[in-house]
Amino acid sequence: MMRFVILRLLRHNELGMFHSYRRLNKEGSKQRAINFDGDVVDRVFPAARDDDAIELDLKYETDHGVELKSHRIKRQEKNWRLEGNCPQDSLYDFVDPGCLFAMVVDAGTKPATGAWAVYPADHEVTLAITSHAESSQLTAQSMIALYGSEGGYTLDLLCASKPELFGAPVSVLATPAAAGRTADSGPVHLPPNPRRLVRILASVGHSLPSAVADIVDNSISADATEIDIVFREPDQGHGRWMAITDNGRGMDRQQLAEAMRIGSITEYEERDLGKYGYGLKGASWSQAESFTVVTRQQGEAPHHLSWDAETMDNWEASRADLESWIARVISLGDHGTCVFWRDMRPPRHTSASRGVEPYTAEIRDLSRHLGLVFHRFLNGHARGRKAVTIRINGNAVAPNDPVGHSLATAYDRKPIRVPTATEDAYVDVQAFLLPSEQEVKELHEVDAEAARRDLDRLGMFGRRNESQGLYLYRNDRLIQWGGWHEMWTTNDEKTKLARVVVDFGSALDDQFSVNISKQKVVLPQQVQEHIKRLADDARKASRRKYLDDSPVKNGRPKTPKGNGKPAGPQPANPGNANPGGTMSPTVVVAGGNQPRPEPVMPVRKVRNADFSWKISRSMTGQEEIQVSESETDLQALFDSVSANEEALARLAGFLRRLDKAGVQGLLSKGNTA
Repeated sequence: MMRFVILRLLRHNELGMFHSYRRLNKEGSKQRAINFDGDVVDRVFPAARDDDAIELDLKYETDHGVELKSHRIKRQEKNWRLEGNCPQDSLYDFVDPGCLFAMVVDAGTKPATGAWAVYPADHEVTLAITSHAESSQLTAQSMIALYGSEGGYTLDLLCASKPELFGAPVSVLATPAAAGRTADSGPVHLPPNPRRLVRILASVGHSLPSAVADIVDNSISADATEIDIVFREPDQGHGRWMAITDNGRGMDRQQLAEAMRIGSITEYEERDLGKYGYGLKGASWSQAESFTVVTRQQGEAPHHLSWDAETMDNWEASRADLESWIARVISLGDHGTCVFWRDMRPPRHTSASRGVEPYTAEIRDLSRHLGLVFHRFLNGHARGRKAVTIRINGNAVAPNDPVGHSLATAYDRKPIRVPTATEDAYVDVQAFLLPSEQEVKELHEVDAEAARRDLDRLGMFGRRNESQGLYLYRNDRLIQWGGWHEMWTTNDEKTKLARVVVDFGSALDDQFSVNISKQKVVLPQQVQEHIKRLADDARKASRRKYLDDSPVKNGRPKTPKGNGKPAGPQPANPGNANPGGTMSPTVVVAGGNQPRPEPVMPVRKVRNADFSWKISRSMTGQEEIQVSESETDLQALFDSVSANEEALARLAGFLRRLDKAGVQGLLSKGNTA
């Protein structure tokens, strides 16, 4: 079940849905529907496309009792609207702006099912809900969707007020029956409340991609070479679920029981990716209310155990038979393990882009995360491990080596000795200089799409500036990336091409304060000092390349480069670069052998009263000039020289000098005087 509580404080223009509002001559518009915010639709119905009509069978109150009617949510230009029902009942005579619309809906089926009701603004239910922290987002948003424990208090209030619509109240935080000795003397057995403990374990900070990565860690530690992830659309009848299946060694009954224990006693080998005996439980409960592990060793029959937050009061894992549809989904070979998540919680925020529904965006983001975190295993470069294949719904995850581009420049690898309580351990550090945007475009001169793909992957899909800095690997698994820790406080635009790879083993977990979810590392001062010296060269080289690639230097057009040969360190993958070992190829233009001139910065007219002009870089590093539409003379000047590359470059350089002199501030003061 994917049950959500949806809340909205209705506005004047939506109340025409109720005939009572029209009869009282209060209607100001002809809208006959309640608005549904796009963020809510994305969260509750993540597989819905913009051109879909989402069907719902909903109960609601009438003058003659509760009725069931078909509704639909349809896209209307900027938002969505709930349509298909305009009640004529007089019981809605109270509706006014500010009244509370509440819907409880199960979005795990087609059509979705549920109920809705409206409460007056001064009703005790409205006041109780809007006085509770669960409604806090209504301050900034016109509609919110709460899932599971996010809206437990609100759901209980709705059920208590209208059980014929919403069912009997069942608190999500119900306290289990008291257990243990209650006499005045002797020990008292005080088991933790399992539901509350699950909530604590679930709050460790996992996203869906990081939680799946934690499960993949276990698969790789079990020598798996094939990992299949199945994540289907959540409206197919079984809600939101995921199965992660591998061909690893599998576990016997005793090993499985220990693996399901919170804080299990596990002996990790030196190259294992696990830590604390926590990953399976923490990752699973961060995403789901219940999970099952099915496992099988070579020559043995499969067996399973399940945890369900609603039925674990006695801390007894279930061996009950699996439902038939789950048994069909879980398909083990001769050996391996499947982790099955059921009743998964939806993300609070979606990363859907225009034309991409949230479900598809989740799969995209998961694939990108796994391709980055496990790129050494996917490429077969992880020490002591066979190459691993990871598939999501049958599609192979592509590795993304953050310093693996053919034009990336590698500096010498340096070991750093770190004393521990038992013996010395070592950290390997290597700095890299990435190619600039121009170099990548020159490499793919006749294939703009290949250049775009390269730049997307190099820039972590729109986060190139934030992705400069350290890339920390524990046993060849990337666990933290981006930023310079305490060495430099900001991510300078000019150093965005500098990255430093830091490799260490599990022997340094304590010294580096690796956290329980293996997502956070704290580097000791001595180690940071060593890294800082090694990183400085790459940062300086990035600054030089930034200036070299700028169309204008010191207010003058830049002299075009010659053959582009680099000074200092050489490409990291010379076999994939140009035969001559150059940083980027010379591009010959038709009719001569001169290098291609630098691209002209695009000029864009914007609506902005904060500046007259602005020279900035996009997320991919492309420079552009923004001109306020209020500066008609400046816009006309740019238009007049747009065909002259040299004149445009000189004009851009002149504007830079004016910016340094603070001229825009003087212009702003003059306009307001």
